Amino acid sequence: MSSPVPFDLNAYCARIGYAGPLTPTLETLHAVVARHAATIPFENLDVLLGRPIRLDAESLQKKLVRERRGGYCFEQNGLLLLALGAFGSG
Repeated sequence: MSSPVPFDLNAYCARIGYAGPLTPTLETLHAVVARHAATIPFENLDVLLGRPIRLDAESLQKKLVRERRGGYCFEQNGLLLLALGAFGSG
């Protein structure tokens, strides 16, 4: 069984332009959600082209963070879930 892919919180924060604290507080939540929504667009090109939607951590980070693309609703929410889970774990 393979080990889970670590979430790159620094790359995510750079992608959304967030430079605030990494502590799990309500203020951090508000700031991160606002930055995520403002910088990572909704994109359903893969759905329209019949490409599979991959929701694993590596695929989400590759597409939305490293390739700087947007994502379908499940991709958006999956990436945000991974990011929020990484706050305060460092």
